[in-house]
Amino acid sequence: MKLNRKNFEISWPYLMLTILIPSLVACGNANDNPTNGKKLLGPTTGRLIDAGVGGVSYITSSKIEGITDEKGTYNYNHGDMVEFKLGSLSIGKVTAAAIVTPIDLAGESIVRLENLLVLLQSLDGDGNPENGIIIPINVAAAVDASINLDSDPAIFISSDALQVIRRITGIVGTIKSRLEARNHFLSQSMNLLSADVWVKYDDKTAVMIRTSADKGGEYLQGEATPDDVCDANRVCGTKVSTAGVEYGIATISEFDTRGFNIIGKPIIDTNLKAGLSHPQTTSRIRTDGVELIVTEIVTIPRERKQNSIFSELFHISGTGGGTLQVAANKGPLKTKIKESRFSGIDNDPESIVGGWVQDTTILKTPTYLFFPNGKFMLVDPIGDPERNGHKSCGNPGVEFATYTHDVSSKFLGIKGFTYDTNGCAGFSGIDEATLQFSENGNAVALKTKKGILITLHRISKKGY
Repeated sequence: MKLNRKNFEISWPYLMLTILIPSLVACGNANDNPTNGKKLLGPTTGRLIDAGVGGVSYITSSKIEGITDEKGTYNYNHGDMVEFKLGSLSIGKVTAAAIVTPIDLAGESIVRLENLLVLLQSLDGDGNPENGIIIPINVAAAVDASINLDSDPAIFISSDALQVIRRITGIVGTIKSRLEARNHFLSQSMNLLSADVWVKYDDKTAVMIRTSADKGGEYLQGEATPDDVCDANRVCGTKVSTAGVEYGIATISEFDTRGFNIIGKPIIDTNLKAGLSHPQTTSRIRTDGVELIVTEIVTIPRERKQNSIFSELFHISGTGGGTLQVAANKGPLKTKIKESRFSGIDNDPESIVGGWVQDTTILKTPTYLFFPNGKFMLVDPIGDPERNGHKSCGNPGVEFATYTHDVSSKFLGIKGFTYDTNGCAGFSGIDEATLQFSENGNAVALKTKKGILITLHRISKKGY
């Protein structure tokens, strides 16, 4: 939407509708965001997830112990290690986090991961992990070291140890197959990744990823980053990415010990080959509830030996008349895992810092991000639509600029646009405005010098 006098007059009915839409804001603690630069301290809670997994014993390095509840909730102190157990069997010891999944518990073993999924789902009291996994007390107590999580998954499913536990404790139904266990875990993946609005930013660039499990896997991604002519393996040529926006449907069809393979099918795509629409085949994504962790396997470029000063000075030639070169290493290419971490968007209830939208009920909507470092980003999948009596002057795109917010005077200033790819839409051309926050800080009425009024609603960490 173009925020100038002309479009304000044309679009006033639409703006009135957005002002009347109630704010839909879920709970979340801004102190859980690592971008605020503070070390997290003190007690908190996390969840064990393959759906919520209840009935699992745990003990932390700070000596907090208990049993996960029906939602998989456990207590810990920031910085703790936590060990989860069923009976006398340790199913994993990891860094305590807001979200712990079998991917974390399995470490780097895909075998252990597959077996953990089968075990947890097959010990569910009602045999239906779709409504959550609750392992009864007597079932958990019957588990011991005879359960070998490192055995061949095909053998593990039919193992006597697993069948005996189910028989003596009266669990109904059948042991989950590897495919059933895998598919159930995949069904939880989009919920996990939708736990927050994920951002990665500094003073010059910003990237946002937002997904929705409730909307059939919708995703919105924006990148305010320089043009790049090199891919992830630094193979360079024509331009492969540019600042822009993606909106579409994301699907997740597989996972491994690094996370889920998510692929976007864009409906809107202005950032060329960047983003979820063009993931590397080795890209994986997961979350610990505080950060979104993206990894991919990339090729390490071979080092090239430079000619000696002697050969450069005297231009020693080979038999073919060219400059004599040291033969390149013909061995196999080496690879490494490249990692990128996104944090949940900061939200300060007493200032503009946070993420904002006009309509909290949809994902395909301009998303306004005010970072604590004084930078602003707009991810706009709409632009300035053409309508009766109005010719479009802006396409979907992104904005990235500097902002100032004076709480006492309610002044908001935006200037110095580094990126502005959505034409006349958005905040470009709007250098200052006044803000009026709602009592709880979850909505703000923004009024420009020209009298344009827009109401935004805060989006924050909703949790899994």
